[in-house]
Amino acid sequence: MTVSIHLLGNVSISRNGSPIEPLRGRKVWALLAYLLLSRAPATRDHLASLLFGEADDPLRALRWNLTELRRALGSHSLLKGERVSLSLPPGAYVDVLVLKSGTWVEATQAPGLGRELLEGMDFSSSPSFDAWLLNERRHVKASTEAILREAAMFRIAAGDAEGAIDYAARLVASDPLDETFQALLIRAYAAAGDRDAAARQLAACVELFGKELGVEPGANVTSSVDVSFASTTSGPLGGRPAVRAQLEAGEAAIKAGALDAGIECLRRATAEAHLLGDLELKARTLFAIGTTLVHCGRFRYEEGAAALHEAAAIAERLDDDHLESAAYREIAWVELLTCRYQRMEVLLNKALELAGDDPDTRAGALWVLGMGVMETGRYGAAVEHLEEAVRLATSADQTRHVVPALSMLGKAQMMRGEFTASRAAFDRALSLCDEQRWAWMRPWPESYFGQLELHEGNLERAEELFEHAFAMGSQYADPCFKAKGSTGLGMLAAERGDVEGAVKLLQEAQMYLVRTPDHTWTLAYALDALCKVAARHRVPEAARWINDLESLAGRTGLREFVAWAYLYRHELGDPRALETAEVLAREMESPLVHQAIRAAAMPV
Repeated sequence: MTVSIHLLGNVSISRNGSPIEPLRGRKVWALLAYLLLSRAPATRDHLASLLFGEADDPLRALRWNLTELRRALGSHSLLKGERVSLSLPPGAYVDVLVLKSGTWVEATQAPGLGRELLEGMDFSSSPSFDAWLLNERRHVKASTEAILREAAMFRIAAGDAEGAIDYAARLVASDPLDETFQALLIRAYAAAGDRDAAARQLAACVELFGKELGVEPGANVTSSVDVSFASTTSGPLGGRPAVRAQLEAGEAAIKAGALDAGIECLRRATAEAHLLGDLELKARTLFAIGTTLVHCGRFRYEEGAAALHEAAAIAERLDDDHLESAAYREIAWVELLTCRYQRMEVLLNKALELAGDDPDTRAGALWVLGMGVMETGRYGAAVEHLEEAVRLATSADQTRHVVPALSMLGKAQMMRGEFTASRAAFDRALSLCDEQRWAWMRPWPESYFGQLELHEGNLERAEELFEHAFAMGSQYADPCFKAKGSTGLGMLAAERGDVEGAVKLLQEAQMYLVRTPDHTWTLAYALDALCKVAARHRVPEAARWINDLESLAGRTGLREFVAWAYLYRHELGDPRALETAEVLAREMESPLVHQAIRAAAMPV
């Protein structure tokens, strides 16, 4: 038996290709959505309270709805036990799950793509479920945008720019003020050879941003008209040796800090390789320029992602698994920065599949994967990925992977309350930075190490770490490190009783990121710290900031921050907020969240 479940737009269930009789009542659809999307099995008492608390007999109402769901799914064995879990038959299709974890090809074929989860249904009589659904709807919208963006990128890389225009135009229609979407549509027009359309879209974007925001769009948008990495006004100046020389010169210039000169060398190398028809060299130069743009800190990661998609497509044609894997890893890094975690995991699983047994390639993919799953609150899985990344990178003598893996490992261990192991990871990461003279990488472990020292009451050491992370972020014009350093100093000021100074520093931390569409987790981290201080000290703007935190975290899948938002509302006196926090925390591994909930539930 095949089962198809559609929860986006017009809800429906079919078995063996035939629609079943419609389910009776909205709550059975709510129950189905919760069982499919919740990470943890739910007890009957929890489900009864969550969805049927207003009924005269909540458990009886739950039993009736479970019976109705069994009828719809066609099996009495799918829903059973005190902890109710839903196990669908092999081959079952669920549109919202395909949207979150399927390939972009599969997801774009979903009939309800772009529609809302349980569209048109209201559950105001069940406020905790309503809050859960609100955040799932926000996440579905973000997942839809991520799919359309990925589809457009792949279409451009495959040479189907006309197909990319349709996907990019849908993104711009959904949010015209998103720089990423505008840049992608301009790039698609340019890739299709329609320079006039690209110029018109850029002009319209500049006018819109000036009118609505009072600013001009950033470099991601303004550089999108010059989409081609393989354009030149003259014929090739030399053969393969000349291209390799340009590639090596570009990489050397970038390592020496001459970023603009290095990028220009790489552009020329790419153009020469294209004119020579040398796909192997073209893929290498595209990977080099894409990786540079993704990591250069100048907000040109979308331009870099476009080059990396093209590099991956060529590598696939050449059966170069190593390069293709590395390209997918770098594309996944962009997805991580913007909190598109499901897409990140799909890409990294592909990268790991292509990596085979190569320790360096696997380590690079695993530490990015570990960082991503940690940011979504899955600390156990994060520690496993990061420990393996450290082991593989150490065996391959690849310190460039060891330091970020150790930094993330220390953070994950800290969030699990494993403070001794966390300290050891941070100490080792800092020692390696010193050995390799990597001053630019020190802020990574420092900004998290400062949190540990602050938690353990070592305020002077915490201040030293936060201040150095901020100073190095300023030195290298890295908004992420500046924001993390400023956030740490803000938390430190609050710990010392300087509430006004803390609020100022925490607001400044967000301002470093306000024009950057990436580093979303860092923005949520700074906003969370601001909400914590504001709720505790009854700062007048606290409620507004908490709403901002919930909206940002719900849209991006940062579930732990959503739970914290409701805990802050509880602290401000919202009578139902603690119950909602408990519902959201059921799916999380965070000891800190659960400790805070237990403390809040204790009688005063």
